[in-house]
Amino acid sequence: MGTDDRILAVDLGTSGVKVAVTGVRGELVASAVERYPLHVLGGGGVEQDPADWWDAVVRGTRRVLGEPGVDPARVVGVGAAPSGPGRCPSTTGGGR
Repeated sequence: MGTDDRILAVDLGTSGVKVAVTGVRGELVASAVERYPLHVLGGGGVEQDPADWWDAVVRGTRRVLGEPGVDPARVVGVGAAPSGPGRCPSTTGGGR
């Protein structure tokens, strides 16, 4: 890896996703936060739509890769962190 290489980092949180581009030594080059809704249910339950997560990841990634000084061709790695344990049921075809 060269000093101009970049890492894309994605942190999927409870209320939004944080996306960053760093240098290989950890210096911050660009960052973005994209929010998504929490759906509060009767009886105290809360749900989220995984499609909202994905849409936010796409929006945030496009934002940081479009920032001045960020060359998408220099991204040599991706790190991702989920918000925590959970289940994401889907159809057999992977649809919503």
